[in-house]
Amino acid sequence: MKYLLLFLIFTASCLNAFSLMGEQSDDRFIWVGGGLITMDTDDASLVGINAFTNYSKNDRILKLRGINAAERILFGPKPNDEVWELGLLYGRRPINGKVSVSFLAGISYTGGIYKGDRLDSDYYEELRFETVGIPLEVQCDSKLSDYFGFSVTFYADINTEKIYGGVNLAILIGYLP
Repeated sequence: MKYLLLFLIFTASCLNAFSLMGEQSDDRFIWVGGGLITMDTDDASLVGINAFTNYSKNDRILKLRGINAAERILFGPKPNDEVWELGLLYGRRPINGKVSVSFLAGISYTGGIYKGDRLDSDYYEELRFETVGIPLEVQCDSKLSDYFGFSVTFYADINTEKIYGGVNLAILIGYLP
């Protein structure tokens, strides 16, 4: 279900960005992205994917992001840790030509699974959580053309259950600032 949600967000964002590319003015931009992430929590290091949509007007930016990451342990104690997030962020994007750096914060709905008490040698208690958090992000975009670029993002989420942070490498498609 989580992968389906991320796929639907990414697909809708792509279609929206392509349909609006011809209608953009010089101060409004819409672009989408997606890529691989690494994430660290108190208990584990996770890898996963994310998808996002950015809307920028002048020096302001609004971002909708979805994240899904999990431990990739084949042989070892179960369950594997997992974290997912859906966040809405707002921030500033100073205009710097081909490279821009955005600073964002917002609100997120996050959840996942982590290990509790040890039940036997290969299994831990499975603890699930869902909570509201405060996502923080520094997004560095590099524009290769008007419609294609790359991004490196440093992100974190502060919440009551599982604080995490990491790095995202993404491809950007759309009308880039």
